[in-house]
Formats: sequence, structure tokens, C-alpha cells
Amino acid sequence: MPRRRKNILLITADEMRADCTGFGGSNDARTPNLDALAARATSFAGHFTTFAKCVPARCSMLTGRHPHTDGLRSVSPDNHLPPPTPELAGCLRAAGWQTAVLGLNHVWEEDWFYGGGDRKNEPGAGVVDMTSFTRGIAQLATATAHFPAGTPRAEPPELRRVEFKGLISGDRADFNDVNRASQAVCWLREFRDPARPFYLQLNLSNPHPPYAAPEPFYSSFDPAGLEAFPFALPEHAPLCVRAQRHWRFGDDASEAAMREIRAVYLAMIAFADAQIGRVLDALRDMGLEDDTLVVFTSDHGDYAGQHGLVEKWDTDFRDCLLRVPLLFAGPDIPRGELRDGLSDHTDLADTLLEMCGVEPSPGWNRHGCSLVPMIAGGAGKDAVFASGGHEAALRRRFPQQADAMLARGPLKDKQRTYLECPESMARAKMIRTRDWKLVVRETGDDELYHLARDPWEMRNMHGDPGHLAVVAELQRHLLDWVLRTDPDLPRLETFGA
Repeated sequence: MPRRRKNILLITADEMRADCTGFGGSNDARTPNLDALAARATSFAGHFTTFAKCVPARCSMLTGRHPHTDGLRSVSPDNHLPPPTPELAGCLRAAGWQTAVLGLNHVWEEDWFYGGGDRKNEPGAGVVDMTSFTRGIAQLATATAHFPAGTPRAEPPELRRVEFKGLISGDRADFNDVNRASQAVCWLREFRDPARPFYLQLNLSNPHPPYAAPEPFYSSFDPAGLEAFPFALPEHAPLCVRAQRHWRFGDDASEAAMREIRAVYLAMIAFADAQIGRVLDALRDMGLEDDTLVVFTSDHGDYAGQHGLVEKWDTDFRDCLLRVPLLFAGPDIPRGELRDGLSDHTDLADTLLEMCGVEPSPGWNRHGCSLVPMIAGGAGKDAVFASGGHEAALRRRFPQQADAMLARGPLKDKQRTYLECPESMARAKMIRTRDWKLVVRETGDDELYHLARDPWEMRNMHGDPGHLAVVAELQRHLLDWVLRTDPDLPRLETFGA
């Protein structure tokens, strides 16, 4: 693949599962803009995140590293990347790219991202040239967006227990995806320097809960007519799944409520697709399409009602949470091709650097590999890995944190589950091959699935005497990965035996 100073448009959804797009095989999804992008792209059917939570997953995309190596396991502000951590956007900026990250941050420490002190929100004050709140474009971040009126459906009462809002209508002056897409279009038209290649990253919030969507998307999906996800719990389900079903939604959660969640979730994806279409239209209208690598993916997935569950959970590694869409379109990319091998988020940074002919920053140790050979038709990885959960000391401290939360109001369903069942957040790691998935937990409660025969992961076969050899082989590969990705910071410049 020829290397030249290409433009990059990286679009990320938040919490979009791979099987809820048209190009991903869903008969229910309505994603015309992403489907059109896929028609001129190479798509990856076996692409996985490294962590089922926003910040660790997004950091992995840009650092090319597994989150546990850098101690990333939370969304709290003090668990973002500190300067001067090597990562993709800063590396491209140093190589001459004009850079902008619009929408969510979820990667860099605040002062590093926005600029600190008197320079906060000044152009070029942070790790990239411009963010959504940089002077000159910040007024668009919270511009008033109008959402048309509609008629909400009658909703099962148990939806009140979770982050569900249903229909959005009226005027909203907040940091929503309409405004983020408007900022991306504005940046391309008014702030782009034609003399330099650009790196524009647009981070959307949809379809992240609360489950809520505007018209005309909301009424486009009839819950009763949708293909249903499995509603029952898997056989021998792990504690984290059983605890969520009990404490988050309730054992009496109905399949009708799950269908309503799925309908609104698909509407949120359709809404995100419309915003993506606005940005892609601007790229084409400005004559930039042929010189721009367009990459689309998501940080992680969502239960969306599967197994009677909502959102995600750090220590559950089902494909609905870990398998995410990935598209590469643009110069030198095969059009309309599908790759079904395995890849993961640690591969993105190496891929874009190779495509643009940029050398990684000195001392940047990465775990991924370039997808350029795979795009050209090569095989994917033998296995992908993920991690999640909190160490025992952190789990023991959570009740104190929960007390402070309770002083401000009732706990949300996820925090309540953690408080009532702290072992559901015990550290865990996963290995997934094309045929098998093994999950190993600090507290036991392990899982084994034969994905070729059980794609919905409904039968946990861990402990079955007939599969001891499979478990042993997968454990060996998992241990090899842990040893390769053990923490390697602080970086030692001088050392000896």
C-alpha cells in the first residue's frame, strides 16, 4: 500500500455493537450512510475492543496498548492518559498533521486535552490543535438543536429502573451529537489548512444510554416487529451476569421491556448515522473524499436488552459488548471488501501510522499490529484479548464512595449492583479465537464457550471434563499475552542486570 500524507477522518460511536448496522448484517437496522460508506470500504467482521468501558477502550485505540498495562480501568478523570504518553493524535501533530478532536474526550487528562491555566481552550494549547471547546468553535458545542414533536409509545413500567427516556423532543441547547457533527462540518469548511494533511476525530455519544431518540428515528422501529435477542440467562451464567439481571433491571424484567430498549437503541444508531452522513457529505462536497482515510468504529458494545440486561459491564466479555464495527475507506483501500479475521483496537494506531508513512514516537511500546496486510487480503490474528474489573482493594473501598453518592440521591442501577455484589466487578481476562472463548476471573466463576456452535454464548462449558485440553491450551495463550503486556511503566532509560 503506497504511503503518503493522507488526511484522516476517524469517527467513533459510543456503545455500538457490530450486529446492529445494516452492513453488519442486521435486518432491523437503518444505517444508510454507514452502509454507503461500507460499500466503498473494507469492513472487519471480527473486530473487537479491548475493554467494555469507554475510557480504557478509547485509550487503547490511540495508544495501541492494552488498558491493563497502563492501569486504565475506570472512567474517572484521574484515570485518563497523563502527558507525555505516546499516542496517535499527538504523534501525527508532531509529524505535521493539523489535528482536531471534536466531541467526547475520554482519553487525555483534562489540562493536556484542553490546555491548562490561562491558555485553556486556546487553539493549540492542548495535545491537539482544536477541541469542541476551543475558542472560535466552542459556540457551536451547545447551540440550540430542535427535535420535532412525536407521540411516545406506552412503556413497560420497569424501564423506570434504568437509564431509559424514550422519545426526545423540543429544543435542546446541550453538547449533543447534532452539535458535534455541526462542529466537524464547520471545522472542515472554515478551520482546515489546505496546505497540511489533517487528522479529524469525531467522537459521537450515541447510542450510549440513556436510551433516548428523537423523531423521525424513534417511531421508525416497532418493538414488536424486531428480531429478538436471547432473553434468557446463559446456562451456568457467571456472577456478573446474574447480579446485573437481579440488581439492575430486576428478576421480573419483561421481554416487552427488552424489545422497547432494542427499538430505541436502534433508533439511536439511526440518529447517529444521520449525523455521520452530514459529515461525509461535507467531505465529498469539498472534494476531499479521494484524499481522506475514513475510519469508523465504536469504543465497545451494549447489551441492548440481551439476556434482560442493559448498557455494559466491565467483567463481562460477551461478543455483544466486545465486537464492534470497523470500516476503512479511502485512497488505496479495497472497496466493498469484507475481512472476517480477528483484529482489535490496539491495531488502529499502527495501521494509520503505516498508511500515512509516519514513524512512531521514540519509546512508544505498542501491542497491536498494522492491519494493512489484512486489508490487502491477509489473515487476521489467531486470538484477541480483553481485560476488565477492579482489584480487591478497590472493591473494598467502593462502599465509602457509594455513601458519598447516596448523599446526592439514589444509586443508579450499575452502582447499586456494584455495592450489593462487589465480587461481580472482580478482575477478569478473556481470550477469544475464531472458535473458542475463555474467561478467567480472580474469584473463579470462569467461562468457556464454543462460539462456532454457540454464537450467542448461551452454554458455559467451563468445568466440563471433555474440554480440559481446550481450557489448558487457551490458558497457556492467555498467560503468554499477560506476560507480553505486563506493565512496562515507568520507562527505564538506564538499567542493568
